[in-house]
Amino acid sequence: MAVILCIDDEPTILELYATLMEAKGYKVLTAPDGPTGIALSRTHPVDAVVLDFNMVGMDGNQVAQVLRKEQPSLPVVIWSGCIEHIPESLRWFADAFLYKGDGPEALFPTIERILKDSATRQRPLNERKGRVLATGTSETALRAAGRRRSGTY
Repeated sequence: MAVILCIDDEPTILELYATLMEAKGYKVLTAPDGPTGIALSRTHPVDAVVLDFNMVGMDGNQVAQVLRKEQPSLPVVIWSGCIEHIPESLRWFADAFLYKGDGPEALFPTIERILKDSATRQRPLNERKGRVLATGTSETALRAAGRRRSGTY
């Protein structure tokens, strides 16, 4: 059973999504702020984080920086009501960005995808050949395209 850490300063959102995720079979840890979320990630094995961006005190960008430093392979979904305010530096780090208004219809498939991608990244490279990326392009095709651009085959 995958463990999802949800960090959001809106208690009703945390409660609702924890209930929905548990119904989907996930174990859910919730944190009402960034420092609590970081502490939970240090004391519990976590498979993925769903992180609000706009929080009082320590915002999602600051939380993500700590998580990235301490657990670089931990998948993070940025889940916000205002995606357009997310800084470029966080866009490079996060595995996905979701608009809260899209609801669980967007969240659950995204969590499933990043958990699957995370499991694939942890397998040895020789077992990952031909993995299909989120864009639908296989790694093999991307490598071939890169060789064509660079002039090597």
